[in-house]
Amino acid sequence: MNPKNQMDYRFNYKENGKIISVEIKCCGKHIGEIRFKDGEEKVCPICGIRHELRMDYNHFHLTRHSPEENQVQEKVV
Repeated sequence: MNPKNQMDYRFNYKENGKIISVEIKCCGKHIGEIRFKDGEEKVCPICGIRHELRMDYNHFHLTRHSPEENQVQEKVV
């Protein structure tokens, strides 16, 4: 499989341009969709990477966390 197509994000939006959700592709497969809200996340069932959406004042971040990072965060929380 082409490594370029392994991971991808697709943004869905309303006619007025407001983003409503993000579809996530990881390990070459569609793993699901998250609402465009702070703290939404989806874990890839194949590799364990956690895809997280964080909202800020006038921008947003899509961050990928490795399975090792997930274990550390689960212990701290």
